[in-house]
Amino acid sequence: MGCSGKYIYADGNILPAGHDEETTPGDVSFYEVIRTSNGIPLFFDDHMERLSRGISAKYNIGNDISAEVRRGLEAILRKEFFSEMNIRVTVTFSGKSYSLRVCYIESAYPDEEMISEGVSLVFFDAERFDPEIKMLNNSIRQTVREKLAREKAYEALLVNHEGFITEGSRSNVFFVSREGTIHTAPDSMVLSGITRKYVTEIIRKEGLRIIYEPVRKDETGLYRSAFITGTSPMVLPVRNIEGKEFEAHDPLIINLRRMYRELADQSIRSYKAGKKED
Repeated sequence: MGCSGKYIYADGNILPAGHDEETTPGDVSFYEVIRTSNGIPLFFDDHMERLSRGISAKYNIGNDISAEVRRGLEAILRKEFFSEMNIRVTVTFSGKSYSLRVCYIESAYPDEEMISEGVSLVFFDAERFDPEIKMLNNSIRQTVREKLAREKAYEALLVNHEGFITEGSRSNVFFVSREGTIHTAPDSMVLSGITRKYVTEIIRKEGLRIIYEPVRKDETGLYRSAFITGTSPMVLPVRNIEGKEFEAHDPLIINLRRMYRELADQSIRSYKAGKKED
């Protein structure tokens, strides 16, 4: 996934995009994809907490990654502005030393029809080696991308060796039973996204029932609706999964998307307030 803007922030320098932006084979990379709105990153502190947690599980760098990333974001924004675009932050290690890259990336947000009518998904047999740490896996990512293009689908749901649906390739997934109970895999089986975190908080505050158990691939027909969560889709209804139809207009999903959007707007205000205090 290359940079799509004109510039890249690399270890304190602004360079033309395409210059030294890819990781070297054998390097270990940790990354975050952050959605921006009018130049402001959404849920910035949450993304930085997860990035730092992943790095600290394997390396001791002793630096404030959050402050470095903030400087990189501000540097990129001074050179180039998009009203809405994802930014990728990558920290790549070679031995004990690391490099920080920040750049805009191609961003595919769902259009109004997708939000209203839902999206199509496919299954993909794969498991994350370490679900709790967000690391690059270029081979799986490329294979998934090819299948999505071939099947004309929005996202692929990962199915483990036991036949359980764990998560999406770049999202988390939830299923809603006919009685309104929400089912999703436990945190130990997935990369627990920032959006998933806030959506589950909303679910609990609203008094909705949620069960942390994965759904079997061959039992999706037991559920009335489904939705995915992630940086780009936010909260997005599912129309079908390989021919199985779901209720895309479920009021439960519509309300979750609205309440999540309100939290995202609040995170923008918080980031702006933090900038004023700097």
